[in-house]
Amino acid sequence: MINKAISISILSIWGLLIIMGLFTIIQPQWLKDLSTSGKTTEATSIKNAADNYLKNKKYDKAISLYKKALKITPDLKGAIANMAVAYQKKSDFSRSLTVFNYLLKMEPEYPEVIYYNIAEIYEKTNDTDKALKSYLLSAKNSAFPEESYQKAGHILMNKQEWENALTKFYLAIEHKKDLKKLYKGMLINYQKSVSDTSLIYSEINMILKSESYIPFLNIYDEKSVNYQLSKDVKLIKTYNNIGFCLAKIKRYEESLVYLKKALEMDPGFVKAKNNLMVVEGLKGEEAVK
Repeated sequence: MINKAISISILSIWGLLIIMGLFTIIQPQWLKDLSTSGKTTEATSIKNAADNYLKNKKYDKAISLYKKALKITPDLKGAIANMAVAYQKKSDFSRSLTVFNYLLKMEPEYPEVIYYNIAEIYEKTNDTDKALKSYLLSAKNSAFPEESYQKAGHILMNKQEWENALTKFYLAIEHKKDLKKLYKGMLINYQKSVSDTSLIYSEINMILKSESYIPFLNIYDEKSVNYQLSKDVKLIKTYNNIGFCLAKIKRYEESLVYLKKALEMDPGFVKAKNNLMVVEGLKGEEAVK
């Protein structure tokens, strides 16, 4: 009886080993899913630890952990993006660009952020043409492109391309002040945060296509937005930059309008004050002629 029990046990073990071997060879989908889920959890945990190092400016330790996480889950986009940021923070721009460009090929959810970071790197390395191109790509892909347009306008202003700079500054203001565009941007960003197979995603799609959100753009929202904009430092600087560019192409009357807008929002803005005095002087000289 004992020998029989031992034999049955041995056969059972062998049977189990054979079954496990078959699972390894066949790799059923449920087993793959289970394995993938476990790996993703482990990689995400390592990535979170790396994020803490990144926040505390310990970039080398962060990069080491991001690489470890990516060995487990090579397509963990959050780890790839933050590793590129870590390289950027430690001024290793070449590696940072390589990683950012690799991430773009993976069709990330927020390409505008990647293009913006790439543009900043090119700007820091004085490659203004590539910086300009990347800021415009960021604007093209963004639900809220005003900052990218402001940056592009500033580069063009420094290149003394006054008309082109004005175009970008006007676009920045349009997207920042247009209530319809602000609502649309919020909907697009929210849509990106949900699964593209969900009911909410489809509903937002319908709302965006039909523009059925427009009736909700009421006066109270507009007042709230205008109050926030009245304190917006970047908008104030954009008004000043527009005034400066207009003066350079001798459109003095228009220049004064924008410089005065900047000073209405910030009476102590020294650059706008100085530009206003210069433009008023130039306008006076032109009147004498």
